[in-house]
Amino acid sequence: MGEKMKLLILANDFDIPTQRFENYFEEVEKKSLADLLIDTEKNVLVEGESIEEWDSLYIEPEPKAFNYLRVLLETIGQKDINCNLDPSSIFIQGKKPFLFTVLADRGISIPDQVSISTEKGLTEMERDLDFPVVAKKYSSFELAEAKVFEEFENLKSFSELSEHGKDYIMIQEHSGEDIFDILYVDGNMISLKLEDSPWEAAEAETVSKKYYSISSSQKETVKEAVEALGSRICRVRLKGDEVVDIQNDPDLEEFKEKSGKNVYGRIADVLKGGGEA
Repeated sequence: MGEKMKLLILANDFDIPTQRFENYFEEVEKKSLADLLIDTEKNVLVEGESIEEWDSLYIEPEPKAFNYLRVLLETIGQKDINCNLDPSSIFIQGKKPFLFTVLADRGISIPDQVSISTEKGLTEMERDLDFPVVAKKYSSFELAEAKVFEEFENLKSFSELSEHGKDYIMIQEHSGEDIFDILYVDGNMISLKLEDSPWEAAEAETVSKKYYSISSSQKETVKEAVEALGSRICRVRLKGDEVVDIQNDPDLEEFKEKSGKNVYGRIADVLKGGGEA
């Protein structure tokens, strides 16, 4: 297995048992992201201990702590600690309009879409998009609600409660193509096919998924999208051949259970500073 190292998991709501990583690290500890202290000399303390006591970090990001997390990542980036996140990719992924601007600039296949702050921004939308559409409302960097709309008036009603300066809404054309979730780990991909639309199900978590091999063209799209962000570990959602979302907090347990693949071993290789698993 190679050299044993110390891993620190930083999260407030982290359901994955620490035992998942114990085959790959000498010590595995879990602490709350809220308990960190960063001082003016760029020391990072976790319950009084320097973060440099650990070799690797696995951070589960909190959308509401977006700005603090970015400062943390920039600080530990100057230390000899491997991490699943980096400040540039989390900045791009955390701001969805910017994410899709970056993807579009790189020529990545994405659905036609617009972003608005309030329902007043819908005035010109009918000329740009065809229905049906998926509308995703974000509040304080976190997805608050998402629905499929067949008609403009229903979309307008959905948008009326959006608060300028706090919320924004991403609206994407909604085709009938199959939907896939892909775990990307440093060049490796594990893909799941969704049996239903997560935006139309009563609860997105209840949507059935199964292990599925995506096409070579889809793999290339995922690779190009992730490289545009500079991320090594993330989840990419495809609708057909188009990227409809990228998240930096993939559900590792789900990918492990549905695929039977060695998800945690691949993650551990990245956290140890290795190459492709």
